Amino acid sequence: MKVRVASAGTGKTTSLVSRYLELISCDIPLRRVAGVTFTRAAADELRQRVGAGVRELLKTGQYLHHTLREQQRPNFEEALRELDGATLTTIHGFMIESLRLVAPMMGLDPDFSVLGEWEAQAMFEEELRSVLYLANEPTHGLFRAKYHLGESAEDLILNVFHQRSLTEVFESDDHATNLALQKLFDAAYRKFEVRLGAVLLPPSEVERRAIKMIRNKNAVERLISRYKLVLVDEFQDVNPLQGAYFEALENAGLATEVVGDPKQSIYGFRNADVGVFRRALARGEKLEPLTHTRRHALVVSRFLNHMTSTLAANNMGFGIEEAPIVETKGEQENTQGRVELHWVVGDEPIADLRQMEAKVLAERLQQLHSEGYSYSNMAVLARSYAGLAQVEEALLGAGLPYVMLQGRGYYERLEVRDLYHALRVGIEPSGFSFGAWLRGPFAQLDFLKVDELLKSATPLEDLKEKYKDIWERLEGTRQHVRGTPLSALKFLIREPFIDGKRYVDFLETRARENVDALLFTVAEQPPGDIELLLDRLDLLSRQADAGDVPQSGEGIELLTVHKAKGLEWKVTGVFDLGRKLADRAQAVYVHDGRIIHKDTPAFDEARSKIRSREEEESYRLLYVAASRARDVLVMTGSAKGGRVDGWINALETMKLGPSSKSYSRPDFILQTHFYQPPPPSSLLPPPSSLLPPSPWIDKRFRHYEHPPVSSPSRLKQEHHETFEPLPFSDPEEGERLPGRSTTVGTLVHYAISQNWSANNPVHLENLRAQEVMFPFTPDEQLDILTEVKELLSNYESLLESELPALNKRSNDFPELPMALPVGKTVWQGIIDRLYRADGQWVLEDYKTDQEIKPEHYYFQLAVYLHAIREVRGVTPKVQLVFLRFKEVVVIEERVLEEAYKKALPPL
Repeated sequence: MKVRVASAGTGKTTSLVSRYLELISCDIPLRRVAGVTFTRAAADELRQRVGAGVRELLKTGQYLHHTLREQQRPNFEEALRELDGATLTTIHGFMIESLRLVAPMMGLDPDFSVLGEWEAQAMFEEELRSVLYLANEPTHGLFRAKYHLGESAEDLILNVFHQRSLTEVFESDDHATNLALQKLFDAAYRKFEVRLGAVLLPPSEVERRAIKMIRNKNAVERLISRYKLVLVDEFQDVNPLQGAYFEALENAGLATEVVGDPKQSIYGFRNADVGVFRRALARGEKLEPLTHTRRHALVVSRFLNHMTSTLAANNMGFGIEEAPIVETKGEQENTQGRVELHWVVGDEPIADLRQMEAKVLAERLQQLHSEGYSYSNMAVLARSYAGLAQVEEALLGAGLPYVMLQGRGYYERLEVRDLYHALRVGIEPSGFSFGAWLRGPFAQLDFLKVDELLKSATPLEDLKEKYKDIWERLEGTRQHVRGTPLSALKFLIREPFIDGKRYVDFLETRARENVDALLFTVAEQPPGDIELLLDRLDLLSRQADAGDVPQSGEGIELLTVHKAKGLEWKVTGVFDLGRKLADRAQAVYVHDGRIIHKDTPAFDEARSKIRSREEEESYRLLYVAASRARDVLVMTGSAKGGRVDGWINALETMKLGPSSKSYSRPDFILQTHFYQPPPPSSLLPPPSSLLPPSPWIDKRFRHYEHPPVSSPSRLKQEHHETFEPLPFSDPEEGERLPGRSTTVGTLVHYAISQNWSANNPVHLENLRAQEVMFPFTPDEQLDILTEVKELLSNYESLLESELPALNKRSNDFPELPMALPVGKTVWQGIIDRLYRADGQWVLEDYKTDQEIKPEHYYFQLAVYLHAIREVRGVTPKVQLVFLRFKEVVVIEERVLEEAYKKALPPL
């Protein structure tokens, strides 16, 4: 295998086009060469570029460094005729063509269909549920495995299913949990394969069949008779099964040449493995790396060289051999360019620092615009959508035009869910979807009317009697839903059946674009029936990476680094270099082909290795972000209290971090900004002709220290805690999602109030069904429940030792609401538990904190104490229960009174 390293901007596609022209001139027909790349868009571009090169050679005799000799003209004329039918496709596309070529030998129908991954998952879920249902029978061979995994079995096995591109055969050690997972997965997967038969293949199964094909001697000979050479682009992004396929092709005698850049391997979350490229680089024939960039200006190129050489020398993401020095060539040789690094430092909450950081970035972009750079030639990249939301706010505040190219949560957007509920109601007008339909644009009933209908024993009859026009809309919907999914959607979206209006008439521009995108998606891959479409929408709404359609308009483009791969802008901003790499361990990993559950001894070692790979990929993500800039690169980061996190580590290693010397040159700026609170909003200028002032203009409301209604926990947050902004389900709606720690605390408190047990699967499933769990993926829910279970177990272990048993309490009031008027403020809250045991009243508050700091809760407990005294006339013992540490801390009454007087001095 021949291998070439090509850094960002060095012309990988141009090198492939040149290689095609070279092969054609050497009498190798275009039809005998397979061109393979990562995306359909890249494959289409390669086809166009090859065609343009062939036409230019035939027309002028020159293209790139090729000169057409007259005896070669027939070769290129033939190539032009073959271009439309030539194999220029994606990795899966090439595997599919190869399998169709030898389908009968592989037991496949040559016209087999390729399933979408969402359909494959839906089918696998059905087979898995049937296996788990049968395994409930004690005489079933999988009963022990099912019983061992309990209610978490389905989620765990689906997690394994999503990682099936990592290995052809799943194995496990002899631990009971790992064995149970493997047995149940294998059983479900066998049924899944039977269901696929010879006519259906999802992407991962295409990979598995392709590897089996290489082991068939006759199939390989047929394939080699069709192709003489395979050219593979973006080889750093292949997964282990794809890598094994190309290695097997090479070993079978089909010449393979690959090009890629390990520094840009950033798709580990899609099971990509940079180790595949590294093995090819170590074993194969190394071609000269591409080292001439026509993308980057001089200073940007030098900065990137400094970045890659420094990171490579420190094993931060890639090695020396993977980071050749790159030179600027072409038009960019005459462009000096600029690099700017801006750090915001201070001891304030990190959210405040990032707010200032976003403002600094907006100001720099505004300045660059005044220097002649168009906003439409600018982009801001961030690792997360939360970061982009902060940039969006700063750009909006500065009045700069922007467009969010890929926001999260498309399939959770209100307009998409409206259509989902309308389709559901068309099938069966009942349940949650019926209520949502009645409340939404299709019926537009208020809450009271909807509630009345849903409580009725005969809701459809009542709807027909009271709201005949709405009932007719419902009947029209039910009639059209009996047709194809596409026709049903067209009716719901475009038919003016809502008092003469169409559904889209109720939508803003962005929402209309989202609805149109749904139509196009369904038209491209039409499901067989409405139920399949609804399953698809349900599945996609649970996937965090299902994105929003691009917004229209022009301005500064906002997108994540992953979405920016392969793109470039004259001015590129990289925001939030100080954000930590998220550390979210999965419940089960597939590592080196083995299934490893988090409760098994091998998990820590596997997690450590996977975490190390994630950290390496994080630094490669930084390189991808920085290398998108053509002329100007602006990078910003925030560092609280001198702590260095995230990508700032890389810049510190480069001696360009917040602690480095400042620079101010036309081509390079390094500046540290000390935090300054935002100024108060300026008043509007007075009108030109003033009216006489009202008599009450100088009167003022008296200012009180606390609002009319408040809570002790709010005061505690102001004095002791800082919070980063949480992600939003939708930037326009502003609905805030609960953080993980908040969710854990909420579930633990609720479970304790209900006297639920950590060892009761029904109780745990009830917790999973709570609304605060909805924003999280199944894996995240499982991880949260595991922590909740541990905290509940700690609580149960305290009963009858540190705490009185529940059955020994003469009075017991969990989750007791309270309100205490003090001066001009009413303090409201929920007392976790008030009970009496052995004649002693006890006020108890449960904490899931990571550290024991009782002083943070003195005022809160003091308010509860005063409320109980006033209402019940008793003075209870007050104690905090720190569940992580299984420690009960009793608070003296004197300490609480001091905290109360300090926070609420006499008026």
